[in-house]
Amino acid sequence: MFGIHAVNFNIFSPEAIEKMSVVEITTDELYDSFNPKYGGLRDPRLGVSSRRGVCPTCQKTWSGCSGHFGFYRLPCPLYHIGWMHETLQWLRKTCHHCGFVGDNVLKGNCPECHKPVNRYFKKNSTSLFFEDVQGIHALTAPIAYDILKKIKTHRENFHPSWLILTVLPIPPNCVRPSPTLDGEEVRGEDDITRRLLYVLRIAKTYKKSTHENSVVKEHHLNKIQDALHMYIDQTRMSTNVKTTQKSISERLRGKTGRLRGTLMGKRCNFTARTVITGDAMLDMRDVGVPKQVAETLTIVEHINRFNYKKIRTMIREEDKKIKYVIKKDGTRLDLKTIKGQTDVQVGWSIERQLKDGDLVLFNRQPSLHRMSIMCHRVKIMSEGKTFRLNLTCTTPYNADFDGKLIAVNRGL
Repeated sequence: MFGIHAVNFNIFSPEAIEKMSVVEITTDELYDSFNPKYGGLRDPRLGVSSRRGVCPTCQKTWSGCSGHFGFYRLPCPLYHIGWMHETLQWLRKTCHHCGFVGDNVLKGNCPECHKPVNRYFKKNSTSLFFEDVQGIHALTAPIAYDILKKIKTHRENFHPSWLILTVLPIPPNCVRPSPTLDGEEVRGEDDITRRLLYVLRIAKTYKKSTHENSVVKEHHLNKIQDALHMYIDQTRMSTNVKTTQKSISERLRGKTGRLRGTLMGKRCNFTARTVITGDAMLDMRDVGVPKQVAETLTIVEHINRFNYKKIRTMIREEDKKIKYVIKKDGTRLDLKTIKGQTDVQVGWSIERQLKDGDLVLFNRQPSLHRMSIMCHRVKIMSEGKTFRLNLTCTTPYNADFDGKLIAVNRGL
C-alpha cells in the first residue's frame, strides 16, 4: 500500500525553477501587433486564460489547462521579503571569510579561520546591516549572496544561498488573467502582471547602469529591490511606496484571500442572514422569517402521488410560489420560461418559496457545539426584516439581541 509518510516544505533552487518552467521571459513588451509577444509576460506558452483557444504547451483548452510557469533571470541577486528573517539567521551563523557555519550565532573570531566575524542586524523588514571594525554598513543582496555561496552544501536538497533570489518564477497566465468579455480577453492587465512588468522595466534600467559609478548603481539596485518587495508583499514596505495594486501576499491572506476565502471557505447556498429580535408570542419551535426572505429562499419538494395534483395545478396556473421544476435527470426548468407548458411527473421535484410550517436550519456562528444549529418551523412575518425567536431558545445559541448576525438555511 502507498501512503504519505511525510510532508517536506522547501525552497526551489534556481535550477529547479528553470527546469519546471516552459519559457524564459526576455522582454518587457506584452504585445506585438495586438498579439501576445513570445518571451513576454503574456507569452501564450504560459497557458490559455480565455475561453477560446488552445494552450500551445499542453494542447488543452482553458478548462483543462492549469497554466505553466516561466522564469526571469534577475540582473543581480535580490532579497525575498518573505525570507529576510531566515537569511539573517544564516548570516549570523556564517563566517564571511571561510564560509564556516556554526550551530549558534558566531561572536568574536571564527572557530575555523580565527578571523573576526561581522555582526548582522535588521533595522526594518526590508533592510539588513552589518558591523565590522570599520563601522556599520548596509548589507545589499549581492554581498549577502556572496557570503552564503561560500557555505558548503548543508543538505542535499537545500542551500542557504537559495534564500536570495537570482531567478524569479513567473506565474501562469491563468493566475493573472486579463479582463474578459463574453469569453474574449479585452485589453487591460491584472495587478500581478503590472507588478512584474514594473520589475522587468526597472531591471532593464539597472542593466544599463552597470558602467556607472557606485552611487548610481546603488540607487538602481535599491529601486529594483523595492520593486520586487512590492510584487511579493507590499504591506511590509514603508507607507510612501505603497500603491493600490495588490501584491501576491495580499491575494493570499485575509478573509477574502485565496486561503480563507476560496480554499477554506465553506459556501452555503440557499441561506439568508440578518439580526434577530425577540418575540414572546412565537412558539419555541418556530422561527419568524421576514416575507422578503421567504419569497427569495426556495425549498425542494419532491412530487409524489399525494401532492401530484396540487403541484400540477399550481404549475398550470403559473403560481409564483413555484420557481423551478427539476426533472429526474437534473434538468432545471424555469417556470417563467415554460409558462406552465409542461406536464410534470411523479419523481420530479420543484423549488418553491418558503411557507408556514417548513423545516429550516437556524444557525448562529461561531458554531462551537451541536446546538449552535437546530431545526425550526417557519412562521412567515408580514412586517419587519429581522428573524424572530422565542426568548427561551436563546440559551443554546448563546444569542442575545445586540445586532449579531444569525442565519437560516434551506430545509432538511
